[in-house]
Amino acid sequence: MTAQVARASNPRGTTAMWVRDRLDGLWRDEDFDAWYPRDGRPGLSPALLATVSVLQS
Repeated sequence: MTAQVARASNPRGTTAMWVRDRLDGLWRDEDFDAWYPRDGRPGLSPALLATVSVLQS
C-alpha cells in the first residue's frame, strides 16, 4: 500500500524510488540469517534494513 501511495503522489518517481526499484531483490532475508539469533523477539526484515541503509547514504 505504501508503494501505491508513493506512486500516486509522485507519478514520475523520485531518486529514492528509482534506487529502491533497482535494488529490489538484491538482498534477501536469508542472506542475513547468520547475523540474527533464532530466538527472541522478531525484528524488522534484514533485507529491508540493508536497503534503507543504502538509501540513507
